[in-house]
Amino acid sequence: MAEKIVVEVKEENPFVFLVRSMLQVEKLRVATQVRQTHLKLQARVDLETDKLLERIDDLEKYADERIASLIKSHPAYPWFSRVKGVGKENIGKVIGLVDIEKANTISALWKFAGYHVDNGKAPKRVKGGGKLGYNSQLRSMCWRLASSLLKGQGKFYKYYLVEKGKYQSRFISQGMKIVPASQLSRNNGKKQETEGKISEGHIHNMALRKMIKLFLACLWLEWRKAEGLSTRSPYSHEYQGHTTMISPEEMVDR
Repeated sequence: MAEKIVVEVKEENPFVFLVRSMLQVEKLRVATQVRQTHLKLQARVDLETDKLLERIDDLEKYADERIASLIKSHPAYPWFSRVKGVGKENIGKVIGLVDIEKANTISALWKFAGYHVDNGKAPKRVKGGGKLGYNSQLRSMCWRLASSLLKGQGKFYKYYLVEKGKYQSRFISQGMKIVPASQLSRNNGKKQETEGKISEGHIHNMALRKMIKLFLACLWLEWRKAEGLSTRSPYSHEYQGHTTMISPEEMVDR
């Protein structure tokens, strides 16, 4: 008699499963669009590619709508729903990749999302450098959410402007010249900062990164509290040595 094979299926929260599936659908849609573009450049038409893209678009729309609907029952929804720029789809793709029970500190969440510091610098992908120490997909989703927060022009946007101003003042006081990307030197076809110069984009990214970290810190606190999990108080002292507290309630817009 043939041996019976038992396959264990890991139980997963339906919302988390939906988000993970949605991100896979998104990758397939992008790959299909790239194929379609290449075909058009060759003046070719592939009806199968076109039809597949239509089906993928429908599936992606369905998943987006379900995520936007289910997000309302999330424990931290009463907080993040009052923050300008937090779209239901964007925040869904962030929280759907986070296990808040495993992230038992703010710094643990930062590290998992790729917003920690390695040797004084933000972690970067290194070609052939092996396994990443963070979730690159979550890092991308956080960056996408950050762009939405800027467009929302709420309190997180104002925080970004303040931090950007601080960076500008610091570099100017150090004798650095802040220049647009068009004024950077090229090395092997890539634009690079030279001694005494820092790009506007570099400062923008530094301030945006700081804004993301504050949002994640607030999200962590509200989510953990709502789930009845332990939190550190005051958590702000964990936030890059700050001595003044920025509470999640201070960062809501409505």
